[in-house]
Amino acid sequence: MLKLIFAPFLRSFSGIPRTIWLLSLVSLVNRVGTMVIVFMTLYLTQFLHFDIRAAGYVTVFYGIGTIIGQYVGGHLTDRLGYQVVQLGSLILSGIVLLMAMFARDFWVISGIIFLLALFSEAFRPANQVAIRLNSNEITRTRAFSLLRVSVNLACSVALVVGGLLVSLGWQWLFWVDGLTCFLAAAVLVIFMKNEKQAPPQYVEQNMIEIARSAYKDKRFLLFTFFTFLGATVFMQIIWIVPLFFKEVYQWNEAKIGIISALNALIVMCFEMPLIFRIEKKRSSMWFVRFGLVLYGLSYMAFFFPIEWAIGAVILYFILISFGEIFVMPFSTSWATKHSNSTQQGQYMALYGMAYALSNVFSPFIGTQIVAAWGYGSLWIVLAAMSMLAFIGFFFIEEKMP
Repeated sequence: MLKLIFAPFLRSFSGIPRTIWLLSLVSLVNRVGTMVIVFMTLYLTQFLHFDIRAAGYVTVFYGIGTIIGQYVGGHLTDRLGYQVVQLGSLILSGIVLLMAMFARDFWVISGIIFLLALFSEAFRPANQVAIRLNSNEITRTRAFSLLRVSVNLACSVALVVGGLLVSLGWQWLFWVDGLTCFLAAAVLVIFMKNEKQAPPQYVEQNMIEIARSAYKDKRFLLFTFFTFLGATVFMQIIWIVPLFFKEVYQWNEAKIGIISALNALIVMCFEMPLIFRIEKKRSSMWFVRFGLVLYGLSYMAFFFPIEWAIGAVILYFILISFGEIFVMPFSTSWATKHSNSTQQGQYMALYGMAYALSNVFSPFIGTQIVAAWGYGSLWIVLAAMSMLAFIGFFFIEEKMP
């Protein structure tokens, strides 16, 4: 009976190369240490006693660091290879995290948060290029989904453990986060040392000039912009929604962490089997657009009366989690297919910058709208942004084939 139930789930993982599993393991270990970022807004407001506007300004530094980190990571990946970039990113991120626990001054912590984002985000384009080079057309979307399953499994653990660690003291959050970076680096060295890495794409200078540049590719630039809009909507789950739970529902950090893990749990359980069954049914852009509709609808759940808080939150996490399942793996797959063989790092860096830029605007826009007009206004703005991104992706697919 168990075999019959789990057989479709297990089949969705079949055929994925060993290297993809190892890369996903590295991400799993690394992303267990996401507690600092998830609880950053609460840390700034509850422990350091910054007001919500100041907290928003600090997170802008994080967003700027993610943009630069994506660019640098993509550039270095094309020159040095994904293995070196991943390892350097993990080690430097661990060092900065251990430094962060001692920062109290606004400018000091802003600088450290900037460095944390710079080093940690350099990991992403290298990791995505590694997935692309070690998968094929048949397994690529599922390979990215497996990576995301590992990340969401780690996040579900991180949210629960992070909330519990806060009850022991905020410093434990930084210790565990930093040490997991070093552990991920060790996993990378130990388990990936015998894996043959696809070499970085070195080409003659005249070939570089002929090759299509991601920064001059109009279709991809539009794709990046509308990805940014969708990411800005989704990222409120990290920056603003926990604060909403704290201020409006009056939940403590442990409860926030446990219920927020529902997002990661849904994605972890349903993404791979669902992708396995539907990926050939429609175009990648169609699934991305459908996911954006779910993004917009999810925030409407928060208009339910406060007496229905638990039901509203469960509905929110169901909608936004399935929206994530449709948006993220299919948009990543589209981006990798659209990139060229000589500048993969550049294309994936630009794609990553959409999410990096959203880390600048998500907390800033979220905190400022909440401070000026309240949470309800923010939910309406997010729904409108989802619909704008929906229209944009429709235009890209239908008018720019």
